[in-house]
Amino acid sequence: MRSRIGTFLRLLSAFVLVCAFAPSAFAADANDYWIYFGTSTGPTTPEMDEFGIPRSEGIYVGKFDATTGTVSDVRLALKAVSSGYIATLPEKNLLYFVGGVNPKDGWASAYACKVDPKTGDLELINGIPTTGEGVCHTSVRGDGKFLNAANYLSGDFSVMSLNSDGSINRVTAKYRRDGSGPLKRRQDHPYGHSSYFVETDGVCRVFMSDLGSDKIYVARLDDETGELTEDPEIPYLATPAGAGPRHLAFVAADSGKLFVFSINELDSTLSAFRVDFTAGKSERLGTWTTIEDEYRKGLTDEETLVDGDEYLYGNKTAAIEALRLSSGKTVVYATNRGQNTIVAFDATGLINGESSDFPLLQRVSSNGAFPRYMTLDPTNKYLIVSNKKSGSVFVYSIDPETGLLTLTNEEPTRIAWVIAGGFIPRAE
Repeated sequence: MRSRIGTFLRLLSAFVLVCAFAPSAFAADANDYWIYFGTSTGPTTPEMDEFGIPRSEGIYVGKFDATTGTVSDVRLALKAVSSGYIATLPEKNLLYFVGGVNPKDGWASAYACKVDPKTGDLELINGIPTTGEGVCHTSVRGDGKFLNAANYLSGDFSVMSLNSDGSINRVTAKYRRDGSGPLKRRQDHPYGHSSYFVETDGVCRVFMSDLGSDKIYVARLDDETGELTEDPEIPYLATPAGAGPRHLAFVAADSGKLFVFSINELDSTLSAFRVDFTAGKSERLGTWTTIEDEYRKGLTDEETLVDGDEYLYGNKTAAIEALRLSSGKTVVYATNRGQNTIVAFDATGLINGESSDFPLLQRVSSNGAFPRYMTLDPTNKYLIVSNKKSGSVFVYSIDPETGLLTLTNEEPTRIAWVIAGGFIPRAE
């Protein structure tokens, strides 16, 4: 988003992020969860979206049944001006989000909420400025010590320490590197788009996607002070010029190497990297298109309106997830805003070192407009896709052998300008 008003992490057990999801021991049922949705509700958001759905009021909660893949009983959980992206800490019944609670907050703060696991209700604990502008993404470390924030407009990244009660303490680190890219309308300076905690070889690092410079920065996190220091061996991963890295997914191979997958917003591609911190080596394995060549020929640089702001349109990729299946196959999923599709790629050969291919397995409709976010459910059986501009949420089941997607709900869950989601186990 280009306006100066401005714009869950969750980890799977096969990944190396320390934000791993661990179901509560006192859940009502192993397949019962609260599912939370962040929304865009800023002052420039229309009162009603293109499909006649009234503007959202903040964070919404519903019930998610992982036996059937059903979302039900959705209601407002917390009023917020712009609730943005969500990160959950299930073991402590905590939820974090970035955006603003009051109009005067703008889109520049991070907030902590206590979750009532019996009712799904949210209680705001506190919020602090990220000391950046246009915060657009957050992730929480699995031990509950630190919170990340990516500040889009100011082009930097914040680390915040957390107190024992889950409240946000203070900003412990800011990270920014100068740089720009060839697409001056979107890459005239750094644009921080996402940040993640990753632990390998006993070291916690933060990976930070900068859309403006076409780099994914890597910094070490001091566990005591919360400060960030540029990784001396691998300070960054570089996507192709003009790609615009947006969000990341991670997979740890049996070999001990880390695989990083970047969804690139500006040129509708997906890049894969192999990282070996022990050897101090990294390699970009390739970059693949997320849309067909014929569709790419029809893209334009015409402007449209998103949230009332000018936005470079055509097709812009948005979300990425990676999943290692019980069959041993690893599948990477990505969404296309514009074409409005979900694509699935087979990453097995890359990760096992058997092939340089990254074949497309499937391309399916997102059944809505502008699929800005998707997330795997805690059981890894479903992919939940949020279409922002059509205010529709759809659930896709995942074949455990092939990773192929099948739509489960013909009628969507309706939430206007829906952006992101997260899960907390339900309790009796």
